[in-house]
Amino acid sequence: MPHAPAPSVAAIGGRPLHAMLVPFPIACLTLTLGADIAYWATGNLMWQHFAEWLLLIALVTGAFAALVGAIDLLVRRPLRRLRIGWIHGIGNLVALGLAVVNSFVHARDGWTGVVPWGIVLSALTVAVMAVTFWLGLSMVFRHGAGVARHG
Repeated sequence: MPHAPAPSVAAIGGRPLHAMLVPFPIACLTLTLGADIAYWATGNLMWQHFAEWLLLIALVTGAFAALVGAIDLLVRRPLRRLRIGWIHGIGNLVALGLAVVNSFVHARDGWTGVVPWGIVLSALTVAVMAVTFWLGLSMVFRHGAGVARHG
């Protein structure tokens, strides 16, 4: 049963900033895995460079999304009480941590920057993100996180 709405304190026009920011790191980290697989399949160095840039963009946008999400989690008492919120937040920090390590791995030259550890780290990051994404959706649809009552 859904709980009462818990509107976001970090919002513009009643729209939660966290929900606006998270698609960027999700897309970039998922595309990083795709670029790694393309590099592994073709050996074309362009794909490694794409992955490096995607990781950088993901880290910058992910840091902003994490900051905004942390503000909501820490300020809103209904969200602080949700165990799922803490798991979601910690999981996202784990994903960002994996992306940082992956960025250093990708900084190596050529093949060793991607195979095997770059691909492994990219896949682990995407797997962690899939779980935290699911938990985030559960927070919104089951617990009303970021949902404002209108009307």
